[in-house]
Parts: sequence; structure tokens; C-alpha cells
Amino acid sequence: MTAEQKKISLINWITNIQDEVVLDQIAGIQKSSLDELPDAIVKLLEIANSEPEESLTVHTSVRDILK
Repeated sequence: MTAEQKKISLINWITNIQDEVVLDQIAGIQKSSLDELPDAIVKLLEIANSEPEESLTVHTSVRDILK
């Protein structure tokens, strides 16, 4: 699975969460420093950060990406 596919999968997963407790936990992760983040998320951020500018995709809507 590519980094782009992983991001889309995570976006889809987060979008479908109905449990407020889980959403609060994710919001907590978002506010955490890199030292406090789980390794998998840090690796995903590092992969995204290492992509060259010309290969990045500008996203305006998840629905556009999934078409």
C-alpha cells in the first residue's frame, strides 16, 4: 500500500468513526508532539514529508480523491 493509499484509508476510517471516545483519542493524538505519537503515525508523517513537491497531490475533497 502506498503512502497515498494509507492516507486515504485513514481518512475513510476516521470519517466513519461513530464513537465519541475514539474521536477524542484521535484528537488527542493530533495534538501530541512527535515524541508522543505512535511509531506508525510518525513513520507515515516522515514518508509524507520526504515526498518531492512535484509528486504531491493537492487535495480539495476526499470525495474527489476517491472518484
